[in-house]
Amino acid sequence: MQLNDATEVERLLAARDHGAAAVKLDIALAARADDTLALLLQSELELARERNDRARQFVERALGSQLDSPKTAIKLLSVLSDLSESDLMIRVCAQIPPQHWDSATSLAQVAHLLTGVGAYETAIPFAEAAIARDTKHPPGLYALATLRTFFGQLDEAAELCRRVIELIPDDPGSWWLLSRLRQSDPGSRIDRLRTLIGSTTSADDHIWLYYALHNELHDGGDFESSWEALSSACRIKRAEMIESRRHQLRLFEALRAQNDWADGRSHAPAQHALSPVFVIGLHRSGTTLAEQILAGHSAIASGGETYDIRAQLRRNSKLHFVSELDQRVIDRRNELDYAAIGRNYRQGITWRAQGRRMVTDKLPSNYFNVGFIARALPESKFICLSRDPIDVGFSSLRTLFSHAAPYSYDAEDFVEHHRQYESLMQHWRHCLPDRILDIRYEDLVSAPEQTTRLMTHFLGLDFEPDMLALQTRKNAVATASSVMLRDGIRKDRGQVWQPYARHLSPLLQAFS
Repeated sequence: MQLNDATEVERLLAARDHGAAAVKLDIALAARADDTLALLLQSELELARERNDRARQFVERALGSQLDSPKTAIKLLSVLSDLSESDLMIRVCAQIPPQHWDSATSLAQVAHLLTGVGAYETAIPFAEAAIARDTKHPPGLYALATLRTFFGQLDEAAELCRRVIELIPDDPGSWWLLSRLRQSDPGSRIDRLRTLIGSTTSADDHIWLYYALHNELHDGGDFESSWEALSSACRIKRAEMIESRRHQLRLFEALRAQNDWADGRSHAPAQHALSPVFVIGLHRSGTTLAEQILAGHSAIASGGETYDIRAQLRRNSKLHFVSELDQRVIDRRNELDYAAIGRNYRQGITWRAQGRRMVTDKLPSNYFNVGFIARALPESKFICLSRDPIDVGFSSLRTLFSHAAPYSYDAEDFVEHHRQYESLMQHWRHCLPDRILDIRYEDLVSAPEQTTRLMTHFLGLDFEPDMLALQTRKNAVATASSVMLRDGIRKDRGQVWQPYARHLSPLLQAFS
């Protein structure tokens, strides 16, 4: 496929002109049925049309064709990322190592795609190679800064952010990341952020910059100005999340209406060499801390936050959807092949297990998928974190998520979501009484050994003292807690909201 034609198809897809894109792709594939780029663009078209099964068919054809250019290889990785096929992405990158790519731009794109699916170790050489090719390449510098943050190398991450800002003074992502890295002397950064906020007209840039300003002012103790910045960011972000919030509320209602989730236990075999442990709970409730403690056990690997369950529900239902779950999947729940869901999930997550017999999957919002997981993976268990809801609500307000947690930008939205979440979790406990262990974050930090023993006993394991040695860990932590977790188990993270109490009346009235 000619580059100009491919660019035009990408433009049509971005404009959601699926009919015109289909015509051009039909012509290209009629002329050459094994045109890899056309096959991959056709797969993107099928995903846009919510046809997961058709998209996979075109990807399988593309995998048997030739990767004739860096653009084609990156398109393959992009489509595989959309399908959550992280294992295949790693294998493709093993066949095309960094030295074989054409430019810093391509290398940075590969690093970004690998980072997006949690393949951090694989991503690092690509980000480093991008900078080696071009020491002034902003996307490469930012990609490596992100990875350094995940691995706890905060000073190096900060220096990389500063290098991006030298090249692109108004880059919002770098200002935001820098604001999280505990750098001294925030005064000059605060002044610069205020200037940038006043000069930009982009809503997205405003969100990043306001959050960065909030972080800097909060760390400096200027809580009133900090709240003003946070409120401004949340107001813009919340407006983007209206339909996502409504969708989640509909999911809660639909899931609670079904009581047959335990009926699927016999749909899949119960004995496997690899057992997943699902760590769930609201965002900011302590799921990262619990997972990292568990991953200190010699039998448990940290799988991180994966969308692999959603990927298998998409694959088995033949539907493609962007949220955690879709009403149509709930409606078809008794038509799904749960043995296949479990088998394909286990195959896709094996690389994360690093040879251990248990692996965590710490996507907090898998609380929507508990029933499906219980059917597909009868041996799996759930550790559900809870935390003081005022702490969770305020911490959620302060966290800039991507598309997750659409309820987190307004205190009243959080209160409603929390009520619905608690009701759903009670429903799961009723349906699956022996599958869920509830752990309080406050117990985890005040009595870590005792609480960790509860978790290991639940999993059929013995406690190991190294589980609590978080400060010695070198693994990646890619959540909003990535910086804080390097301090180990902290007992001082409660009631951080107190300086903002007068602004948090919906939380205080609902939960005090």
